Amino acid sequence: MKKLIAVLFLAAALVTPALADGLELVPKIGYLFSPEVTADGHSFSNDSGIQAGAELFFDMQNNFFLGAGLVWGQNTKYDDRFDEKIGFTNLYAAAKYKFDINQSGCFVYPLFHVGLSIPGWSTSGNYNDYEIDGSLYWGLGIGGEFNNIILELIYGCNYATRKIDGHSYDFTYTAFRINVGYKFNL
Repeated sequence: MKKLIAVLFLAAALVTPALADGLELVPKIGYLFSPEVTADGHSFSNDSGIQAGAELFFDMQNNFFLGAGLVWGQNTKYDDRFDEKIGFTNLYAAAKYKFDINQSGCFVYPLFHVGLSIPGWSTSGNYNDYEIDGSLYWGLGIGGEFNNIILELIYGCNYATRKIDGHSYDFTYTAFRINVGYKFNL
C-alpha cells in the first residue's frame, strides 16, 4: 500500500507541473478539536492540539487545483494510565475546486486529501517492545479564500497499527481541524 501511494505521488509530481498554469504555495497552521482514538472497540478522547504545514497546488485550469501537502501534528495525550501521547505527520495529495462568489475574488471550495499517515507516539508505560506503523490518511473539508487569506474546516482520519509486546492493535485517529493560512502565487 505504501509503495503504491509513493508511486502515485511520483507520477503526479512528474505529470502535473506540465499540465498546470500556475502555482499556489499555502503555509498554514491548524487547531485540532474533538480528536479521538478508536482501538479494539474502545474510544479515547484526545487533548486538542496544533498542526502546521504547507501545500503546493497546481492550477489545472477552470478553477480545479491539484497539489501535495505535508502537515506535522503535535503529540497530544489520549490515555492517562500511561501518559500516552499520539500525533501524526501526513504526506498527501490534495484536490480542490474553487467557486468564485459573485466574481468578487472571494472563493469557497471543497477540499480532499489522501496520503500517508506517519504516527508519533510516546508513553511512560514499561513495554519490552513496542512500535507504531502508519498507513492511510484521508481528509475531507471546505475552505474559503479572501485576499489570499485561507480559512478551512477539515475532518481527517489516520489509520495505524500499534505493536506492543508481540500483540498488534489496529486503530484510527479522527479529528476536526480548523486551518488558517496565506496563499502565495508563484
